[in-house]
Amino acid sequence: MSDEEITSPDDELDDREQDAIRLISKFKISLHDTSQDFVALSAFEKMTSPREVNRSPSTVYFPRTFLPDLHDQLQSGIIPHSTLRGIVGHSAGYVELVLQDSRLMGSSIRLRRASTAPGATCSHIEEGGRIPTLQKEDYISIDLHIPGTGATCLEISPASPACYALTSYGSYALRERNSFGLTVKVYMASNNADQMEVIAGKAVASLLYELNIRNGIQYRIDRWLATRGDRSILQRKVATSIIRFPEISIKPDMATLFGFAASTLDNPPLAFLSYYQILEHNLASAVKRRALGKIGKELADPLFNRSSRDDLLRIFMIGERSTHMSESAQLRTLIDECVRPESLVDFFAAGDQLSHFGKKGPIVGVETINPSNTQISLAAQVADRIYGIRNRIVHAKDDPRYGEVPTLLPESHEADALWPDIMLARLLATEVILDGHSGV
Repeated sequence: MSDEEITSPDDELDDREQDAIRLISKFKISLHDTSQDFVALSAFEKMTSPREVNRSPSTVYFPRTFLPDLHDQLQSGIIPHSTLRGIVGHSAGYVELVLQDSRLMGSSIRLRRASTAPGATCSHIEEGGRIPTLQKEDYISIDLHIPGTGATCLEISPASPACYALTSYGSYALRERNSFGLTVKVYMASNNADQMEVIAGKAVASLLYELNIRNGIQYRIDRWLATRGDRSILQRKVATSIIRFPEISIKPDMATLFGFAASTLDNPPLAFLSYYQILEHNLASAVKRRALGKIGKELADPLFNRSSRDDLLRIFMIGERSTHMSESAQLRTLIDECVRPESLVDFFAAGDQLSHFGKKGPIVGVETINPSNTQISLAAQVADRIYGIRNRIVHAKDDPRYGEVPTLLPESHEADALWPDIMLARLLATEVILDGHSGV
């Protein structure tokens, strides 16, 4: 990067500031502009959403007064965390992760009023081993250093310069905020990046749990934006722009579940389960409808003999089987009864999502879907996959028998990749609702 690329005629950077820009450029972060108070940087590639590839690049406004600290921190050696939104200072022995407010009323106030145990000290406090943080003058920032019993210490404080530069979404509004966000820092004796991530993961998970239980403070850690699933599939082509008075009288509870699913974009498994609940609500009625249809055929058969034990037993067995069906079998029945086959065919024919449902798809431990399969109907394949995903979300069993198919967690790569399955569940829900209001 040349000097012309990193300086501005009005606010020329000094040598150390230019060195900081050169170091941050190794992360493919470039300088857009400079001012008296800020340098405008491009957002780190891991903070670029798949949906925003064709949009104008985001801008991170970094305070110039902290460029020397950024220089020193980068020079000591940092790398991005492999999965979580944060950095690993492998040479200095720390991991820093961004804290996300879970929007629990009063959490930030409680954290601001909290304190560490009196008299607690450690080498980081005594020897000045703490990394610098971004703080504004005349603003009281949260600064909690929590010494551990061994070499590991925890700290909740504003983001360090390097962590902020790599983990910010980029927004003009950040220039006006009094703080630059909070991070949790885990200081440790290790300098092996992989080992450090494991140690930090366990320590932070336990810290956030105790903050919630002991202190009523609810925060969570976040993942890199770029690793989240591409939600552009949610922007499906609408049928019309004409708004009409509703012609379908949907039950309020069904409408609530359907609407709630669309509001849970930060929790894909919960969105999936909301649509599944609509299916689950209609399982029994679909099974009964099929059983009544079969019984009606038997009774309408001219050869049916009311005095025949075998004929009566055949009717009895129809009812018996309908009351002892497994949930997976009920779901197959529901889709057979309520979902139009052409709707499923059209779903898998549209877009480029078919590979998602194949053997190399991102969701493991569930049935694959192949529309060309002549041995198993498409409806049955869909039912089995939907039920398998449902089980992976709700069956959080710590049991070796389920070791090969672990729980599908909200904060995971699989959850991020779940959107095509969510849209499939959404389609099934709309078909079931339509069937229930078709008057047939």
